[in-house]
Amino acid sequence: MKKLLIWDFDGVIADSEKLWVRAWDEVLNSEKNISLSENDKKNLLVGVADKTRRDRLQNLIPNLILDDDFMNKISEREFYLGTNFMTAIDGVENVMNNNLFEHCIATGGTREQHNWKMTQFKWIEKYMSGDDYFTVDMVEHGKPEPDLFLTAAKTKGYKPSDCIVIGDSINDFIAAAKAGMSCIAFIGATGNNTPEYAEKCKQYGVYAVCNTMIRVNDVLNKWYEEGK
Repeated sequence: MKKLLIWDFDGVIADSEKLWVRAWDEVLNSEKNISLSENDKKNLLVGVADKTRRDRLQNLIPNLILDDDFMNKISEREFYLGTNFMTAIDGVENVMNNNLFEHCIATGGTREQHNWKMTQFKWIEKYMSGDDYFTVDMVEHGKPEPDLFLTAAKTKGYKPSDCIVIGDSINDFIAAAKAGMSCIAFIGATGNNTPEYAEKCKQYGVYAVCNTMIRVNDVLNKWYEEGK
C-alpha cells in the first residue's frame, strides 16, 4: 500500500527561497529605505507566505505600512525573478519516481503564484496533476499551522500517520508535527546547507535531516519499511 509524500515547493523542489528573499530585500530597500540583516532575513522572510512576511515586518518596525501598492511591487519582482532565475533542486525527479509513494505539493504560495512557478516545471505533470497542488489560499491558516498538510492528506484519502512531509523551513517542521506527520528536513537549497541549520532542524523532532535528494530517497525507503 502506498504512502503519501507531501512536498513543499520553495527550497525543496525549486531552489527558489533565495529569490523571494531577494525580492523582499530589494523592494524594501528601494521603496522603504529599509535594509535587513542576514539574520533578520532568515528569521522574518524564509519559509512563510508573503502575507506572513508583511505582518512580521509591520509588527517589528514601528510605523511601517506595507500597503497594496507595496505588495504589488513585491509580486512583480517575485514574478520577474521566478520566471528568469528559478531552478530545480538536483535529483528531485528521481525521488518522484519512487513508486512506494503517491505525491502531492503543499506550498505556502497562493494558487496564482504556484501556477506561474510551475511554467518551468512542466515535467512534474508526469507524477501529479493540478488536483495534487495544495496552496495557502485553500486553508484558513498557513504554516506553521497544520491546515495545509491536513487538507492534502484528507483530500488524497490518507491518514496523517501514513504521510511524510519534505520541507526546508522551521514552519514546515512545526506544521508537520501538529498534523501528526513525519517530516524530512531538506537542507540542500542555497543558504540552508550548514551544520548550524542541520542542528537547528533536529530540535524540531524531524525524522531525518538530508542535504541531497539521494539521501532523501534512502530515508523515504527506510521510513516506508518501518511503517509497513
